Amino acid sequence: MAYCTTCGAEYKQGAKFCGECGASTEEAGSPATARRPASGHSSGPEQELWQGKPAGISDRLKGLIGLNTTKYTITSQRIMVKSGLIGKDVEEIELLRVNDFSVTQSVMQRMLGIGTLIILSDDASSPQLPFYRIRKVQSVKDILRQAVRDEKIANNISYREHI
Repeated sequence: MAYCTTCGAEYKQGAKFCGECGASTEEAGSPATARRPASGHSSGPEQELWQGKPAGISDRLKGLIGLNTTKYTITSQRIMVKSGLIGKDVEEIELLRVNDFSVTQSVMQRMLGIGTLIILSDDASSPQLPFYRIRKVQSVKDILRQAVRDEKIANNISYREHI
C-alpha cells in the first residue's frame, strides 16, 4: 500500500495524484512510500512544557499557608491535574485524545490576568478537564495547542470531515 506524503491518505499503486489532496505521487517509485510517511517528528522522551497552579485571590491566600495543592502540568505527551493535601488525586489525558479547548474569562478575571482553560477530549473518565484560574491563560492555550498538533503529527493522526 502507498500513502500520500502530504496528507497521509492511502492511494492506489500507480496513481499519479492523491485522491484526497491532489498532491503529486511521482516519487512513489521508491520503497519508502510503501509505508506511512514519517513526519520528521518523534514522540521521544516526555518533556514538561508548562506547569502552574490556580492563581485566583483565594488561591494566592491558600498558597501563603501551603494549602494550594492543585498543580496543572502540560507535557509533550499528556496533560495532568494533581490535587489533594493528604490524599492525591491525579487526572491525566493523553494529548492524542484532545479534541478541542476553550478559554473563559470574567471581567474580574481579566483584571487579575487569569482565566479558565477547558480541555475537551475523548477520555472516558474526564471528557472535560478544566484548568481553573490560571495566569496568562491565552499563552497556556497556545502551548497546549502546539503540543497537541505536534503529538498528532508525530503519530500520523489527522481528522477530516467528509460531507
